[in-house]
Amino acid sequence: MAGYLDRLTADMKAAMKAGEKDKLTVLRMLISDIKKKAEAEGDLSDDSEAAVLQKAVKTRADTVEQARAAGRDEIADKEQAEIELIQAYLPKQMSADEIATKVREVAAEIGFAGPQDKGRFMKEWMSRYKGLADGRAVQAALAALI
Repeated sequence: MAGYLDRLTADMKAAMKAGEKDKLTVLRMLISDIKKKAEAEGDLSDDSEAAVLQKAVKTRADTVEQARAAGRDEIADKEQAEIELIQAYLPKQMSADEIATKVREVAAEIGFAGPQDKGRFMKEWMSRYKGLADGRAVQAALAALI
């Protein structure tokens, strides 16, 4: 078992002892999600475990957006708190300015010539910066170059 699962398990035990019910619920769910993926795919790398956490963040972000649109701020606030808890385990995400700068650098290096090179660009981006930036933000920065 890799690093994320070990850290989540240790923090789950600490949350149990401290009586932090909300944190405990989120940690148990994340541990369960990682274990389910491990059962389906075998041993997971740190990148695979991080992908599970990133998916959990993305799902909750969508819920926050929908809850705010429906005027359900209490649900949105709860989900936002869960996002912040999960993000504490993930590598620091790039800012919009950092993404724009890195997108320009990678595009210049590979000779990005427009939409036909988008696949080649994303392949290179993922090899360098996977998990460090939201895909939507990268796509937006790339579209700004076109």
